[in-house]
Amino acid sequence: MNSEHQIIAKSYRSGLLIKCGLFFTIGLILTAVILYLSAQQPLGPSYQQSFARLAHLKHEMLVKSITIYSILSLLIISGIIFVTVMYSHRVVGPLVGLRRVIRAIAAGDLTMAARLREKDAIISIADAINELRDSCRAKILSISRESDEIEKLLNSNPEDLGAELTKKALMIQKLCSKTEQG
Repeated sequence: MNSEHQIIAKSYRSGLLIKCGLFFTIGLILTAVILYLSAQQPLGPSYQQSFARLAHLKHEMLVKSITIYSILSLLIISGIIFVTVMYSHRVVGPLVGLRRVIRAIAAGDLTMAARLREKDAIISIADAINELRDSCRAKILSISRESDEIEKLLNSNPEDLGAELTKKALMIQKLCSKTEQG
């Protein structure tokens, strides 16, 4: 997928995956360390005491495993939710701002620009909106200049008026031609 069609930057997606994977990996490592340290107990001086200790250790390890997995799963899920919420704010927050800019442009206010933070995920959309605003502003200014020139022509030399008005009408028609296609 080329960068022109890409709405959310690859670095945003990969950063989210890396952080979620990091939470999961840290959780697995902590689980292994806790289980290893809890298994470091002497078995006993005789075979029978060792066997009894192993049976008790089996039950103890099961309870500890369930407890550790539950706590760490809760922590991992909380961490992933936190990272997801933080990353989603880099998408949703800017979308709210962009909606405000788009509504202003639709209302005819071409002075408002879309501005996002560097770490926001949809900077390419803000750039495209700013290009749209600049293009509309340029076309409106061109039409306004042409209109001013037509007004000057109407107030000045009546002999060349027909040819000049035809030229200006063609210029305005050319500027407006793409808007009529939609």
